[in-house]
Amino acid sequence: MALDAVVEDILASSKSKVAEINAETEQEVARILNEARERAAEIKSEKEGEADSAVEALERRVISSAHLQVKRAELNVRKDLMDETRKKLVEAVSKLPEKENENLIKEIVKPYNLKEMKVKSSKKDEAFVSSLAPNFVGTVDTAGGVVIESEDGSMSYDHTYETLASEAFSKSMKDVSKILFG
Repeated sequence: MALDAVVEDILASSKSKVAEINAETEQEVARILNEARERAAEIKSEKEGEADSAVEALERRVISSAHLQVKRAELNVRKDLMDETRKKLVEAVSKLPEKENENLIKEIVKPYNLKEMKVKSSKKDEAFVSSLAPNFVGTVDTAGGVVIESEDGSMSYDHTYETLASEAFSKSMKDVSKILFG
């Protein structure tokens, strides 16, 4: 019987130790789970912050890109309107009454010694320009005005109405833009 008592004593002691170990294990599991939950909450918070930052950055890029596209479209419209205005200017100048057109051409050629220069004009101005320039060499495809070249061709001065209008627009682009677009 003494052996049975020892076995029961060992079993009781073992059960007590198992219960103690189980309690410690449950506490350790609870502690690990709490730490894991806390870490998961931290990670979730970090990731939500990163996602929010990424969304805000993406929104800023999309908005910036949209503003840039609108600005580009606006500038293209302005450029088209200015090109159209320049074309209308050339058209209006090309339709000047004959006397005004001749006076304009006289002013254009005034600074040049036409005896030493080759001169070209539009087809419509050929008769008048050839009467001014002894070295009239032909016509160019233009709405009006003249092209003057040195005898050797080393210097050329394009005074066609298209070129004069483009130069005038280039010099006064800011003012023209302000008039057209306020």
